[in-house]
Amino acid sequence: MNRDGAITLRVRDVLDMRGTAVKIGLAIHCAQMKLDAQVVADANYYCPLKTGTLQKSAVIGTVMGSGLVVWRTPYARKQYYGVEFDRSRDPNPNACARWFEAAKARRLGEWKRVVDEAIKDC
Repeated sequence: MNRDGAITLRVRDVLDMRGTAVKIGLAIHCAQMKLDAQVVADANYYCPLKTGTLQKSAVIGTVMGSGLVVWRTPYARKQYYGVEFDRSRDPNPNACARWFEAAKARRLGEWKRVVDEAIKDC
């Protein structure tokens, strides 16, 4: 108790800040990994599928947990922006240009749910 009658407590002694920060960091990383995997799966649903190499490149080229999803083929940019892209000949009937944007428009709510659940579970 102070001279003026107020009570002062040291919360720092009760709360383990380093342990809490580590737990939060791990939960965020876990959630980011799950989100990245879900984004790749959902976006590949709209990705061209002539040989499957473009879709596989996202699985191989993305470091899960980095927050950066990458389709890494020499022709990925042209396909993504619809240059030299004939959708009528693609075996994937859902294929479209800007497949990430298509997935995001349809699945953003699900992506938010994945993150919320991952943070609770991790």
